[in-house]
Amino acid sequence: MPANDIALRFDLSAGESALLERAEAIAASHAPVDGESMSLAALRGIFRALEPTGYLGSVLPPEAGGKGLSPLAFAALVEGLAPNLTLLGNHSVQRYLHSFGSAAQCRRFMPRLLSGEEVGAIAITEAQAGSDLARIETVARRAGDRYVLNGRKTWVTHGMVASTFIVLARTGDDQFTRFIVPGDSEGLQRSKQKPVGLTHLSFAHLEFHDCEVEAGLRLGEEGQGVKGAKEAFPIARVLAALQALRIGRAALSLASDYARARVVGSQSLADNSLVQHGYSTLWGRCEAARLLCFRVAANLAASDATAMASAAKAMAGELALDACRWASDCMGSAGLGADHRLVQLHSDARMMSVVDGTSVLNHLVAARRRIARRSSA
Repeated sequence: MPANDIALRFDLSAGESALLERAEAIAASHAPVDGESMSLAALRGIFRALEPTGYLGSVLPPEAGGKGLSPLAFAALVEGLAPNLTLLGNHSVQRYLHSFGSAAQCRRFMPRLLSGEEVGAIAITEAQAGSDLARIETVARRAGDRYVLNGRKTWVTHGMVASTFIVLARTGDDQFTRFIVPGDSEGLQRSKQKPVGLTHLSFAHLEFHDCEVEAGLRLGEEGQGVKGAKEAFPIARVLAALQALRIGRAALSLASDYARARVVGSQSLADNSLVQHGYSTLWGRCEAARLLCFRVAANLAASDATAMASAAKAMAGELALDACRWASDCMGSAGLGADHRLVQLHSDARMMSVVDGTSVLNHLVAARRRIARRSSA
């Protein structure tokens, strides 16, 4: 195995590290006001700053408008945005368009998405259907040269400001199809949701009431929607895992700063063996989970990519919560203020433990796939 391949699995390259640092700088300079969702103007400012890095093009090749970033390079960018701009998004729609869109669809929607002037959003989750796509109830009925959509979607990231939605709907008993739905479509209604964390994002609940979409906005073939959604699981879960880990590491950083300054009796809290053990255990777990993310990102086409990505996401979500809880124990009353940074991090960790599948679900996915792999060996 070439030396470069080994390095990619255990650390970021110099170029990837530079992308992470650039993302960190942009996130720090555009950090949202606590408790307030970002306006469209604020988002456009962030996306303009990120455009030279290739963030908006994700892993798209140059001929499709991207900068040819590898999955690891893109993962470094996304990682660097957390914890200030966790789950920023606005790159998934571009990947869907590139993978499944027609030339006409790409010409119509891709340029403004790649420039950051337009915001795209993925609308898959429903009240009774998250990662279990078979329970989706939103229906698309063919009517001549159009489809008529009826149903509801929930927890749509950037849903209040997005101009373009990718919607997964049922088109038959066991058939699901993707559609490009413009944000100004008649029959589409959106209402703001109030999350416990990640409050800088404008999560929305969408309702489709006889919402007509021209047949030319069907994304891919009819009945192929689930396949496309599941193919996105590895990269989505790795990106969420890396950002969850950043939240956990930020909590550990707060606690370590506090422990160095806090004196109990005649001893610095940082010199207490229990504090040192707690910190070391959590820090080591975070580093190990990060390495697992690197392994997945280095080869998203691997046969075990979904299992590994699911395991990484489960571990990372749990770690973020564990780190925040430990930091709270370490800091005591110093971290109880409603506007304290640790409170915000803990709330964000709660959200990230559910995004792209709960820990329970992701453990199940990883275990079932690994058990099936072993039994067939």
